[in-house]
Amino acid sequence: MRSVWIVRAYSGLQVLLLLGCGANPSPIHRIDQAATVKIQATSNTPIHSEASSDTKHPANWPALFGADRTSHTSFPLTPTWTSEGPPLIWEVEVGTGYGSPVTADGKVIVNYRDGDEEFVQCHDVETGEQIWQHRYPTAAVCEFEYSDGPYSTPIIDETSGRVFNVGAQGQMQCLELDSGKEMWSRDLHQEYDVDADIFPVGASPILDRDSSHEGGQLIFNLGAISTVAGIVSLDARTGETIWQATDHGPSYATPVVARIHDQRFAFVLTDFGLVCLDPDTGKVDWEFEYRRRGDLTRNATSPLVHGNHVLVVCSGLGALDIEVMPDRSYREHWRDRRSIDSQYNTLILGDDHVYSFTSGGQGGAEFRCVDLTDGKITWKYHSVLKRGMGFATENSIILLGEKGHLASMVKTPQDPEVISFTRSPLMAEPCYCSPAFYGDMLFLKDEQRLAAFRLRE
Repeated sequence: MRSVWIVRAYSGLQVLLLLGCGANPSPIHRIDQAATVKIQATSNTPIHSEASSDTKHPANWPALFGADRTSHTSFPLTPTWTSEGPPLIWEVEVGTGYGSPVTADGKVIVNYRDGDEEFVQCHDVETGEQIWQHRYPTAAVCEFEYSDGPYSTPIIDETSGRVFNVGAQGQMQCLELDSGKEMWSRDLHQEYDVDADIFPVGASPILDRDSSHEGGQLIFNLGAISTVAGIVSLDARTGETIWQATDHGPSYATPVVARIHDQRFAFVLTDFGLVCLDPDTGKVDWEFEYRRRGDLTRNATSPLVHGNHVLVVCSGLGALDIEVMPDRSYREHWRDRRSIDSQYNTLILGDDHVYSFTSGGQGGAEFRCVDLTDGKITWKYHSVLKRGMGFATENSIILLGEKGHLASMVKTPQDPEVISFTRSPLMAEPCYCSPAFYGDMLFLKDEQRLAAFRLRE
């Protein structure tokens, strides 16, 4: 069990993806040693947060990009902090990988790699104490000098009390939320004869609880070409295959399920392009090519649904916004090669605008606000954040830069307005993990540690 550090201060209380991999094969720390908890406090007053302690109405972040996959929460918080950053509550050592933390039911869950094993680990959001740990072997290797994985982000399903995780070699597990006990597992790459790729598995599944299948389904961008299982659906209760579709190769994008014109749609950005299908049957409505050519490139930015439109973004091709029609066809709304060309970064929805980082191919990466009605750039913000990840609250945006700096900005299409910005990095670069949120707690992860901070208005 890993060491947990808890810090308390009471005077005013305080990816991936396309980039490649190649982790140090030796462990960066021991796993089997007993947990060591060190507490530093200046008061006997216990830490308490009404928002994050309320299990009836917490601001959960149960999956990559949040509960509704728009990187947005309605939780009304404007985070402000000094140039040193928000107060650190606790931190725990973790290993390599670009999987992001997820939260629900007073728990935060992360995955990582240490040596020849991958781990799924659950901690108490308030104290950092480890609740359980699940491990399994891995031999994933990336051909580039970055992490060997895992890249996929777990999913917490509070309704069924389960956690779903995908490893760097395509192993999918269903674990019990309270104990970490394995409920079922499948080696999808072996079963579906998925061709070895130069990158580890990077896509995260989506849990579709509105499915006609009792208990919901997991839709996953598998990329099995020879077995015509580019996209698969698994029964969330048993792991059994419900349907499979397309002969497209793997990408790092996560599927999105939405209701448009009172009909259910699933949108998946595969290695070939955008696919629209019926999530209950797997029947493909249409598909079109949208990808940058080249052996070393992969689609990695997940589609963003807004109203009856879908925004797709690809490095090199830029942004394409389509309108979905009542007969399930589509028409192109606007296309702009230079407005947003995110390589893997979060698309953050805010009213009729999208906020995101550009790639480094436009004279240096920067954060932008783009009008979704016409694709026009409303403002640009160039900073040390470079390419970052983030999410929006009711009135602000929280951003973690790839070099570890943390910033908050007003969520507005008018002009870029910074609320807070750390002078020095809070996390170790490279930071390719998306931040997570639980009440007024912020969770950041790099390839060394998971850290919990308290956000204050």
